[in-house]
Amino acid sequence: MNATAKSKTKKTFPLEIEENLHKALKHKAIESDMSLHAYILDALVSRVNEETAVYNAGGKTKENRREK
Repeated sequence: MNATAKSKTKKTFPLEIEENLHKALKHKAIESDMSLHAYILDALVSRVNEETAVYNAGGKTKENRREK
């Protein structure tokens, strides 16, 4: 398999956020020596992994997830 076939498909979408959140994210990214893009992706991946771990550990049921 070549390198192109191994790469994951990426999706993009516009994200509208309030100015104060943008500033806070920008400052956190700078503190972490990361780009804003990389910081937001890292935060999203961390949140999804955290919630998946809780779900897999029995902390959430399918019924509870639907109630949100």
